[in-house]
Amino acid sequence: MEFAIWNLDTRATQYDVTKAIAEQVLHKCPGLFVTDSEHRLPNFKVELNANECGGVRNDGTGTFTVTKGIGRRFSQLYHRDEISVIVNERKLKFRPTKGNVDTGLEMTLEKAPFIDPDIERQRQEKLVALQDGFVVCRVQIGTFYRPDNARPNDPRAFSIEWEKDLVRKSMAWLNFEYDHKLMRIEIGDSTMESTRYSVVVNFNSIHKLAVGCDFAENYICFDLMTPPVFQREDVHRPQDGNFEKRYRQRVGELCAGHGAVAPYAHHLRVVLFDDSDAYKGDILDRFKKSCIVAGLRPPPDVKIDARGKGFFTPRNLSRISKWLGELHANWRVAFQIEALLRNGSANTLEVLKLKSAIDELVRDHGDFAGDVMRYFAEAAANRPAVQPLQECFKTVLQRKLRRRRFTPPPGHFSCHHATLTPTRLLLEGPNVTQSNRVIRDFEGYEDYFLRVSFRDEDRLHYRWTRDVDSESYLQERVGKVLKEGFNLAGRHFDFLAYSSSALRNHTVWFVSPFHHREKGCITAQSIRASLGDFQGVIYSPSKYGARMAQAFTATDPSVRLHESQWSEVPDIEERNIVFTDGVGTISQELADWIWQVLCENYSDRGENAIQPTAYQIRFLGYKGMVSVDPYLEGIHMCLRPSMKKFDVPGKDLAGIEIASSFQKPKIPNLNRPLVTVLEDRGAPLRVFLELQDKVVADTRRAHESVALFTGLLEKYKLCKDFWLTDILRRLNVLGFELNPNHMQRPLDTPFLTRIRSSAINHVLRGIKYRARIPIPESYMLPGVADEGPAYVKKGYRNVYCLPQGKIFACIQNPGDKEPTWIKGMCLISRSPVIHPGDVQRVYAIGKPPENQMCVFAKLKNVVVFAARGTQSLPNSLAGGDLDGDLYEVMQYEPLLVPEHHNPATYPPAKPFTLDRPSTVHDVCDFIVEYINSDVVGLVSTKHIVIADQSKEGSLDPACLKLAELHSRAVDYPKNGNKVEMHRLPRDLVPFKPDWHESEQPNQFNNRRVDYYESSRALGYLYRNIKLEELSNGARPGTESALSEDISNALRKHVHGQLRGYVRRPGQFCNVDSVYAGYREELGYVSTTYSLSKIALTEEELVVGTILANCSNERYKSDRVYAMKESLSFLLRITRQDLVGELYGASDEDLRAKLTNAWDAWIFSQESQKSSSESGNSLFGLRSFGLIALGLVLECLARLGSLPPL
Repeated sequence: MEFAIWNLDTRATQYDVTKAIAEQVLHKCPGLFVTDSEHRLPNFKVELNANECGGVRNDGTGTFTVTKGIGRRFSQLYHRDEISVIVNERKLKFRPTKGNVDTGLEMTLEKAPFIDPDIERQRQEKLVALQDGFVVCRVQIGTFYRPDNARPNDPRAFSIEWEKDLVRKSMAWLNFEYDHKLMRIEIGDSTMESTRYSVVVNFNSIHKLAVGCDFAENYICFDLMTPPVFQREDVHRPQDGNFEKRYRQRVGELCAGHGAVAPYAHHLRVVLFDDSDAYKGDILDRFKKSCIVAGLRPPPDVKIDARGKGFFTPRNLSRISKWLGELHANWRVAFQIEALLRNGSANTLEVLKLKSAIDELVRDHGDFAGDVMRYFAEAAANRPAVQPLQECFKTVLQRKLRRRRFTPPPGHFSCHHATLTPTRLLLEGPNVTQSNRVIRDFEGYEDYFLRVSFRDEDRLHYRWTRDVDSESYLQERVGKVLKEGFNLAGRHFDFLAYSSSALRNHTVWFVSPFHHREKGCITAQSIRASLGDFQGVIYSPSKYGARMAQAFTATDPSVRLHESQWSEVPDIEERNIVFTDGVGTISQELADWIWQVLCENYSDRGENAIQPTAYQIRFLGYKGMVSVDPYLEGIHMCLRPSMKKFDVPGKDLAGIEIASSFQKPKIPNLNRPLVTVLEDRGAPLRVFLELQDKVVADTRRAHESVALFTGLLEKYKLCKDFWLTDILRRLNVLGFELNPNHMQRPLDTPFLTRIRSSAINHVLRGIKYRARIPIPESYMLPGVADEGPAYVKKGYRNVYCLPQGKIFACIQNPGDKEPTWIKGMCLISRSPVIHPGDVQRVYAIGKPPENQMCVFAKLKNVVVFAARGTQSLPNSLAGGDLDGDLYEVMQYEPLLVPEHHNPATYPPAKPFTLDRPSTVHDVCDFIVEYINSDVVGLVSTKHIVIADQSKEGSLDPACLKLAELHSRAVDYPKNGNKVEMHRLPRDLVPFKPDWHESEQPNQFNNRRVDYYESSRALGYLYRNIKLEELSNGARPGTESALSEDISNALRKHVHGQLRGYVRRPGQFCNVDSVYAGYREELGYVSTTYSLSKIALTEEELVVGTILANCSNERYKSDRVYAMKESLSFLLRITRQDLVGELYGASDEDLRAKLTNAWDAWIFSQESQKSSSESGNSLFGLRSFGLIALGLVLECLARLGSLPPL
């Protein structure tokens, strides 16, 4: 509803009037329109008519638009003189107009929240302040280096590897784009050139900025964490309504000359034209002020020498290439030399100075040289700025030649990784990675396989703006590499295939052709041909790729079956509904055999686990779940047609590969999409806040006692690899406590305090920024089907079958004497929840009937679904199935929303097919298209943002449309039907809810003007928690003081066991050597998996987290997972080196192991003390002490010297 306004002071602004209407009438609280602080503020819009004479004043009139309901009430109250609005001492006049309100505006006012006008005013002021750009004389691309004659405090110099002079030819401007948080340098003269290029520097890619004046040249130096974004556009493109909106193209180079150096040099130096007279002030001062307005720190004045050093000329790069060819027999060394250059750790002249020393290393130490170079590449990337590369190499050489080579554990291998960005090829590894079927088939040839990720310069997924033509760029950059391969360190690599999970991370496998001693010449094509028969899907590139992906799923090998030991049985179907989609069965004897084989690789041989009753498997061309059927005899497995994806002919024997085993239930957490849906389904705000308050309180109390701290660690699976939970509990039994009474001894140390602080911070950040709150009385379980109907069909009688709408779940955690049967009303869902119907009410039957045949009676830690009825419940939960999907079963009564909502029903999409058989090039085209159209994360985020902005929440039509698009986007890798980005609904307002802020406080991208205060549950949860800064630790010299009490308490137990014991030859351990190897590998892990230039702290590594912020949660979680994999391997090797195998050891052997563990503990304490006194780094010593302490306590416990937990 629209009102005309008059009697306005012509000096009043739109902001003045908006603020007055809000504060005096519509938002006055308590008032006539808002009765309490939780009431949603009415939204409205004010526009003032411009003065005919021009200028900034209005003509005394304007319009005021509100929703119909608010408008009618406003009109009634105004005519009764119960409300008034005064601006600049003038009372405004209102009258309804007869004009129709724009539908879009009406919808926005109805659904979107009100935005404080001060926020928009501040934004406009900043835009005005930044509207004037800077004329650029020269753009220079290069690298920073330290001259040979530089003093320690001298700044680095800048080597100009490529430059463009913009004075004689062309022209360029540098502008700040405040809304997009970037600087853009536009190169091109529209009067003379048909193409314009842009050099885009995102604010978050800037490590340091500096300005200076050198021989009357005003320059800006950009020390960048990632290269700039380069774009190209047609200056003379059509300007009518039909012109292509995506007029900018992403490119990897500005010209061929720049393209030659771009993979190695990406820092930026810009020379500005001095227009100080025009702007009446120094140009560099004006740039500094613009930085402040934009939210950047003002750059300091630094004298930086700049000249062309020619580090990456064709001649120098050719010398490197020739050398790498000579190293073909030791490719691991060649890979690390490439890594030095491509990762920006060194330039060609520095590397070539090391040629003779590296050649000597290869000649003298063979394969071990690759391990030494791996550490050197890491050390070079993180060396102090003043340390020359040659000195760094000598240091690493002295350390590493005394260490032995690590061998990956069974089921793992050392994997090299490359990341292809628009300008670079970044190299990493080799790192320990879980193997797959193909890698295991070529044991001993793992170095010929390479994992390649396609990412933006910051290693995150590509993010496209609406004005950029992404498809042409990806076809050129990514498609070309996929189809033609690429050369790396003297080898040519070709695209091989991908795994389904890796594709979601835009990662694929490449392989370099090699000769196998038994199988002959191996190529990418020969490997693909050996995987199976794909004729059934050959016309669909996406399905063809997905079927091959099964062989590349990370799995653990288990047992091999003869073709007589498995069979295919029919799916359970009713009314064309497949109730066993993706699930089969195995006999109890086979399940026992599989478990026995898996336990051989567990350090405790499975002593502390519940034997699974279901596995997620890969077998020949089958994939899915198998659950134990107690009525199957002998060793047998029954698979179903729904599990079969392709044929693998000619296999008499085949191995069962284990993708997942389910030994205990997981605890589900609330998350932002689930909170949004539950709130819209009727869950009250207080329930979420009460849950949050309790979890936050429990988390903060971890400082109070061992019991509370270990409870936190166990609940969130933190510090697991370091055995910290068991260590603390055993010490607690011995009388140690964090806050001891007069009968107890102090346990706390500064290191332990920081571990607790890091763990608490990790948990609280998950709660604040992801609403990650554990749900009580709830479990996350894999789904399987009730096999009862299959036995009924066979003629069995008195068979119990689950009715529709009911489930069965039996829970047992390690340590539980008896299982728990879930009974009663539950909510069940499957992440990600996005549609209101993705959460359904079901009834759990509890303990199964004992007087009937019940096939699922003995199943544990799974949820069993009914296999009869009018609908498949798993399929109703965000399109789930039974091939390994996890389901949340929630019994927490306050969240059992009574309101029912029908599940989403979307028509099945027909897979995209070709009119001819697919080739590997078609699969490559699909990968490119997938990377370009991977919008799952974008759709999810947009869904909860619009739900926050709309009065209807997730029931808003835009949200329901997004739910359907999300379903299609999730299925895209399988059916090849992409979701076009332009189909996504736009946000209702150009501001984000406050819970959308970055995790890092006070960061420039947390600008207040970009956010509004959310009135939804997510907003209250976000604001309800405050995070404290992490402490930097304690006073120097106190690190090992309190640990002496632990040594004194354990000494009597240790000496009691070792009294009269004498170690035999061969039982001694060189603790110093073991520690040195541990520290170096720990340092490698801390830098390799860091999300920034700052290495991970020892506390982060012990906790098993990365506390740094990352805008892509999937990428961060992948890095955390990889970090924990590497740490787990390192700790396993370190324990093995110290004490060997604990499982099954005799008392005599345990005493030998205890002796070595005790030596390691004493070594760690004495070394900490001496390092603290001398000021040396303690990195690695404290966590090494934890490893030793854990072994001491475990040996004593096995020898019966410690009381039970």
